[in-house]
Amino acid sequence: MRSLRWLLLVAILALVGGVSGIYRTQRNLARASARPLPASIPIGMVGSAIDYEWGQSENGKPAVHVSAKNSRLLDNGLTELEGVEIRIYMKDGKHYDRIRSPQAQFATSEARLYAPGEAEITLNIPVEGEPLGALTSIKAAGINFDSRSGKAVTDKHVAFTFQGGDGVCDGGAYDPETHELQLLHNVMLNLHGKDPKSTPMKVEAGELKYSEKYAVINLGGWSRMTRGETIINAGPSIVKLKDKKLDTVDAPNAVGSDKRPGKELDYTAGQLHVQYNEDGEMEKLNGSAGAKLISHGNGSVTTMTGDTVDLLFNTETGESELASAIAKGNSAIESKPPPDPKGATGDTKLLKSDVLNLFMKPGGRDLDRVVTHTPGTLEFVPNQVARHRRILKSSEMDIRYGQKSEIQSFHAVAANTETHPSEEDRKKKKPNLAIAYTSSKVLDAVFDESAQLKSMKQTGDFKYVEGPRKAQSEVATLEQDRNVMNLENHARVSDDAGSTAGDQIELQQTTGDFDAKGHVSTTRLPDDKKTSSDMLDTEEPTQGMADRVTSASRNHLIHYIGNAVVWQSSNRIQADRIDIDRDTKSLIADGQVISQFQDKKKEDPAAKKKTDPGSPVFTIVKSQHMTYTDADRQAVYTGGTNFWRAGLTVKSTTLKSFLNDNKSDADSRIHHAIADGVVEIVQAARDRQRIGNSDHAEYYTDVGKIILTGGEPQLKDSLKGNTKGDKLTYFTEDDKLIVDGASQKPVQTELHKKKR
Repeated sequence: MRSLRWLLLVAILALVGGVSGIYRTQRNLARASARPLPASIPIGMVGSAIDYEWGQSENGKPAVHVSAKNSRLLDNGLTELEGVEIRIYMKDGKHYDRIRSPQAQFATSEARLYAPGEAEITLNIPVEGEPLGALTSIKAAGINFDSRSGKAVTDKHVAFTFQGGDGVCDGGAYDPETHELQLLHNVMLNLHGKDPKSTPMKVEAGELKYSEKYAVINLGGWSRMTRGETIINAGPSIVKLKDKKLDTVDAPNAVGSDKRPGKELDYTAGQLHVQYNEDGEMEKLNGSAGAKLISHGNGSVTTMTGDTVDLLFNTETGESELASAIAKGNSAIESKPPPDPKGATGDTKLLKSDVLNLFMKPGGRDLDRVVTHTPGTLEFVPNQVARHRRILKSSEMDIRYGQKSEIQSFHAVAANTETHPSEEDRKKKKPNLAIAYTSSKVLDAVFDESAQLKSMKQTGDFKYVEGPRKAQSEVATLEQDRNVMNLENHARVSDDAGSTAGDQIELQQTTGDFDAKGHVSTTRLPDDKKTSSDMLDTEEPTQGMADRVTSASRNHLIHYIGNAVVWQSSNRIQADRIDIDRDTKSLIADGQVISQFQDKKKEDPAAKKKTDPGSPVFTIVKSQHMTYTDADRQAVYTGGTNFWRAGLTVKSTTLKSFLNDNKSDADSRIHHAIADGVVEIVQAARDRQRIGNSDHAEYYTDVGKIILTGGEPQLKDSLKGNTKGDKLTYFTEDDKLIVDGASQKPVQTELHKKKR
């Protein structure tokens, strides 16, 4: 038994050895014929693949497709991709957005991709055929892409191009569902024009949101738009595109400028709307909420303000040139000339109206015309002490400008003007420093090359007031260089001393002197004793008429020319010409002179009531010339005179009459008269006539005494006969006669006997 166990043990060992040999032989054969094993998978990686693809679809149409040249599946669920391309399809399946990146990480479970390096996003690629225009392309690093929504987001630097422009920013997001691109910080866009030569617009903003679907760019935080020399700074703004080109800009709290040489513009507005043409040129600009436009022209700085201001630009030259502007609501235009180093700075013009229409000259540099169709005010603010402040108010105005944006002329309807005293006049304390006012239905003004008022014509119910001085007519023309106002048709001027009316009056505004022509009539109120003449009553107004009346030396010299008449009540002087000097208190009358003075009414001292004086009694003198001087109260008549008074006639070559004082109790204004040269005195009564002849005669009205001397005086009395002597004295009220004869020549008396 024991030998059997050993034999069994040897058999088992032999069997094991044989099996082992066979195994080694088979193993060596297997190793020699087996393929090499793959390299070991690194720790953290599950596997890898070449030409990776992944996709999603909706409703049988592709939605998202991800492809890569190489991929590595990590144990954290992420897939690292190289040479990545992602296609995000539109709902119509005809277009897609494409994302390309050298490297990316894709989380399949979350359908999210992250590209740490620079990636490129191209929008709206057609599935078939070539694109019709340049496509929008976005380049950025650190993009996070959500394949479910198609949204791409990055906080890194972004650069992009699109049809019509390019730009950069810091951080951005794109949503293919809404076709909206959002740029987060420090945004800068360049919007190109239609023509390669067109000036691009540079758009800057704190942030930007672009809707490709609606072609709208929303600029957030702040915004700045620059096109050549044109700049607009504003708050959050909206830029709209049309056919991928700049169309409109809406900007709040906008401050803009155009600094092209010779065409400088500055404008501000609470809200700004800009319209561009297809070439990217500014075509229209609307400013609201307190808009202001400042134009720096050749000759002045013009500022236009209003609740709204609309600017229209001429783009035919290839540049935006300001053509016209309309301001509405509390509108104003201020034109301020540049300072003159010599002190001859022109007036500042300030125009106000609810609606103002402004037109520029070709080139957009200078003002051409301003029109108002609503009530407005034009004010001339002087920049020199010698200039006057002028204000024009009217229902509508049409203002034309010269070469340097200076007013050349204006037309106003229903006009009212104010002219204020100058500062120079105020400092000199000149009298009558009153504001001058005018009004008329129509006003037309013309200015010289220095923009100073040259002439002004007002028609239709013209009126003028300056302190006590007033004027009116149908037509009035102001000649500024002479400071003369010409009044035509029913002209009239007046002051606190009197008035003058005629067909035409030329009024000197500084002095009040005038030249009136055609059917002239004057009224002068009683003067004080310092300037009045005793020839006329100081307590009665003085009337006058003539073909022409002139006033000179501040109304101290008055000339009545042609059919002249000056009168007070029934006292009057008539001649071809009458000259009155208020300083010397003299009066001169020439040509067919007639002076007439009415005697005072006599009273019966015993009667309580005034007796009926009967017909008025006048003293009338006719001659060719008369001179009156108040110093001696003497009126000298020459050129052949005729003197009439209550049944008494005196003819002579010359006559001197001496007036009683105005306050005299004598009934006649004539105290006495002296006649010379072929004197003939005729006294006629009902039953008697006396005729006195001499070379010299004196007549005293209070006692009715007549003295004849010189040239063999004689008195022919129809009742008493004829008397001659060297001197004859007789009285008109009785038969008293005093005869003085020469020592060698006896008195001659020829008595008439009464017929029986």
